[in-house]
Amino acid sequence: MVKKRNKLEIVFEIIDILSKESLNPTRLAMLVNMPYDRLKKLLEELIEKRIIQFEEQGRSKIFMLSPQGYRLYEELKKVRKILKDYGILD
Repeated sequence: MVKKRNKLEIVFEIIDILSKESLNPTRLAMLVNMPYDRLKKLLEELIEKRIIQFEEQGRSKIFMLSPQGYRLYEELKKVRKILKDYGILD
């Protein structure tokens, strides 16, 4: 049985991907493996919290981490490592 990801895991995956490259939402949805409509809600929430930002390029938006998002990413990596060291995360 496939384990469902929780919101924190999905958000970390989005932040992790965007820490490496800026992407349009369609490509990001493919990489995160979730439907665009669900991803869109999460992206709106992350924009509102100033974790990610976007630039309009023609008719599409390109999403990237904000400076705050990069700081959050570094902190989440530390927390994730600690949780893995204690066997709480796989």
